Parts: sequence; structure tokens; C-alpha cells
Amino acid sequence: MKRILIIDTQAGNLFSLNAAIGRLGFETCILQQPNDEKFDGIVIPGQGRFGTVMSSIKSRGWPDYLKAAFEQSIPMLGICVGMQVFFEASDEDPDATGLSWFKGKVEALDFPKKPMVGWASLISKVWNESIVYFVNSYAIRESELSIAQTVYGEKFCAAIQSGSLTGVQFHPEKSGEVGSQMIKAALTETASTKIALTKIIGK
Repeated sequence: MKRILIIDTQAGNLFSLNAAIGRLGFETCILQQPNDEKFDGIVIPGQGRFGTVMSSIKSRGWPDYLKAAFEQSIPMLGICVGMQVFFEASDEDPDATGLSWFKGKVEALDFPKKPMVGWASLISKVWNESIVYFVNSYAIRESELSIAQTVYGEKFCAAIQSGSLTGVQFHPEKSGEVGSQMIKAALTETASTKIALTKIIGK
């Protein structure tokens, strides 16, 4: 049984995420700070403010741990703000600095209503058309790593992929069967096969 680490940034309720991963047959472990255990995949949850989540990540020693896991090609999934923290900064908390693995700033986009809450379609060259669930007021407008976009007032980046890392602006744990398949693919496929296997998503 694959063991999946869920990082507890103390920014929200992890119940639905933990349950969604458990239903896939994975064993989950929730930690507030890293230890010497080995895991087959890592999830950074999608609740909380950018600055609060980044403060928790940095103060509890996660940056070096995450970097080492990425270099070892351990599958990693960042959800909503859990994806945003891999970029440089955010309009939500201008004084906070992200992990800065990728270029870009999380922005307050021209949404018809804030926060954006509800179902929306993905535009993607690697995923079949899928409808997923969003809860967000901020997003990355564009990224060279983008594999999916969504339109809500304006087009923005809905998902990224880089090596063993997948990031999604939406909440797959609240997106039904298609969300479950996205979680499974993100946490089981290696960097060399992930792009090819994401084509099964949405069937």
C-alpha cells in the first residue's frame, strides 16, 4: 500500500482531502513538520491564506524537505494555495514570499464574484474536458508550466505540471470521480510517464 504524506499547514480542515485519498486505497499520514519517514507521495492542501500557509511551511522546515522530494521525483500534488506557494508571491499577502520554484505571481483576477465558488470547465490539451470544483479569489493568470486553464471573467491557469509535481487551482477532493482520478494520477505516476497518463483523466 502506498503511503501518502499530507502536510498540515494548520490552515484548514483536512477531513475531505484525507478521506478522498483514503478512498483510493492509499495509507495517509498527516504531519505538521517533516521527519525521517519515507512516503510514496506528498500533498500540500488547498486551504488558508498565502502568507499564513507560507509562514507555516517555512517555520516548520518544509522547504528543504519538499525540494529533496522533488529532486528524487517523488510524486507531489499542490492544491489551490498549495499550488500557489510554489510561485514567487501573491497579491493576497504582498509581504510574503513564496517558495519561488517557478516564476509568476498569484493575482487578484477580474472575477465576476469573489470568491469564485462552484463548478467550471477545464480547457486542456492533455486532459479530456472535465468539470471541477473551485473555491478561490486569487490565481496565476499565466504560466509556462500550465496544462489546463479555466475561464471565469477572464482566463487563468487551472493546473501546472513540472517533473513529479502537479499543481491544481481547483479542489479535486471535492470534484467527484474525475477529481479522484486526478489525485490518483498525480500521486502514482513518475515524471517520465505522467504527461502520457494524464490523458486518461476525464473519461
